[in-house]
Amino acid sequence: MRCPTCRKEFHAQPDRRQAYFLVNEEDPEDDSGAAFGVAIQLCPSCHNMVVIYQEGEAVEIAGEAKIMTIKSERVIFPETDSGRELPSEVPDKYRSEFEEASVAYEYSAKASAALSRRLLQKVLREELGIRKKDLSLEIDDFIESSGAPSYLTGAVDAIRTVGNFAAHPLKSKSTGEIVEVEEGEAEWLLEVLESLFDFVFVQPARLKQRKEELNQKLRDLGKPELKGT
Repeated sequence: MRCPTCRKEFHAQPDRRQAYFLVNEEDPEDDSGAAFGVAIQLCPSCHNMVVIYQEGEAVEIAGEAKIMTIKSERVIFPETDSGRELPSEVPDKYRSEFEEASVAYEYSAKASAALSRRLLQKVLREELGIRKKDLSLEIDDFIESSGAPSYLTGAVDAIRTVGNFAAHPLKSKSTGEIVEVEEGEAEWLLEVLESLFDFVFVQPARLKQRKEELNQKLRDLGKPELKGT
């Protein structure tokens, strides 16, 4: 789980819990144990309070419902935006889609992953000119021809492993489809996109700026500018 305040990952170990059995109005005698509740704990890193809404199956212990099997959960306090600030060099058209995927992650990993896969493919096609019949082949091309550092090509390649493209071909052939995701897949996609943005937009822009600053100093000294600029 990720803290909405400091964005650090932590293992949920709530200090307090409160749960309530769901009442089946059509069958008041239903004893399936369906329940909802809240769990509260302090973030181990920043020590701010985190409130988690949970749904699952509960049993009655000492007259109170206790959720034993959690089927879904999400942080409901503090409220947060995407929590991921992209550098100014990233174009707005990609920034807005990334922020959408980041916000969606707080509520639906499946939706977030679908948005991220679509954005990944968009960057590969529009910025790097890589166009194949599906995302898996485009990843192959990126690894072989982009000139990206090994940490990035390895991270992009891992998308197929984490996402299990072989078992879920829609993830590579119809990138915007909302399908089941592997554990950690949505988070990994967001992190890879941040690294890809750094390679495609941030570092080239900052290198260009540094070269221009150096050339200005050379011009001021009456010396020739750097070649190739």
